Amino acid sequence: MFNEKSNMKPLPWLVMYSNSGDIRIIDVLETKKAECETTGIYDYFVPLEVTYLVHESKSVPHKRLIAGNYIFIRATREDILRLRQEPPFDSTLRFLHPSAQPTGCIYVSDEEMQMLRLAVQKLNNNAEYFVPTSKELVVGDYVCILDGEFAGIKGVLESVKGHEGGRIIVPLGDVLAVRTPKVPASSIQLLDLAKSPDTQGKSYTSRAYKKIRMLTADSERLLEEKEKTGTLSEASMQEAHFLMQRFAKLQLTGRIRLMHAQAIYNVLVAMGDTESEQFFHFRNLLP
Repeated sequence: MFNEKSNMKPLPWLVMYSNSGDIRIIDVLETKKAECETTGIYDYFVPLEVTYLVHESKSVPHKRLIAGNYIFIRATREDILRLRQEPPFDSTLRFLHPSAQPTGCIYVSDEEMQMLRLAVQKLNNNAEYFVPTSKELVVGDYVCILDGEFAGIKGVLESVKGHEGGRIIVPLGDVLAVRTPKVPASSIQLLDLAKSPDTQGKSYTSRAYKKIRMLTADSERLLEEKEKTGTLSEASMQEAHFLMQRFAKLQLTGRIRLMHAQAIYNVLVAMGDTESEQFFHFRNLLP
C-alpha cells in the first residue's frame, strides 16, 4: 500500500463526481481520510459554494457541491473501485471519463491540485470555479505571482489589453479552474510564453523576440552605466532586480534562448552579482 512517509512519487488525483450532489459525501470522505491506512484515501478536495443565510439573527454557512459536482480523490484506482462497492459511494461516486477514452479515467497531478487548493484558500471561499476551454488556457503566458496576497501562485496570465498585468487562471488541465483578482505587471514572473498566436495574431516566435529584444536593450543600458560609473544608481539597481525577477526563469529554446541568456548575464554583471550560482548558470549557457 502507498506509504505517505516513503520517498515514492505522490499519487495523482482521480477526478470523480457525485451524481446525487449530496453534501454529506464530505463527511464520509473525511472519515475515510482519517482511516487512510485501511481505506486507501489519502486526501480529497471538493469544490464548494459557501453562502451565508440568516437564521435567528445568526449568519449560518450553507454549502453545496458545484462545478459539475466534481470530487477529487488522491487514491489508487484499485482503492476507489473497492470503495465504490460500499455505501454511500456505491450510489454516489462516479468516474469522470475522458471523451477520447470513455472507459478510462481522468487524473490530475498532485502539483496542479496543490496549486489550485492554495489559490482557493487565498480566495477565502470567494473562488469562482469554471470549466476552462482550450482557448482560455492557451492565449496567456504561464506565470508566477511574485508578491502580495497571492505570492507563489502559478497559472496562465489572462492579460488586460495594453498591459502585461491581469488575472491569473489557475487550472487543473481542462477540467476545472479559478481566477485570481487582477495582479500588476510588476508582481508577475514569466515562466513560459503561450505557444499559440495571441489575440492580435502574433506568433510565439515574434512575441518571444520582441520581449527579449526589449530585455536586451535594457540589459545593455544597465551594463553601459556600470562600465561608465562603476556602479548602478539606486533606480537602476531596482530596475535590474525587477528584470531578474520577471525574466530570469523564462524558459525558451533555440537562438532566442541564447539571446535571453546573454541579456540576463548582462544584468547580473551590471549588478555585480558575478559569484552566484545563477551567474555561472547563465554564463555556461553562452557560446
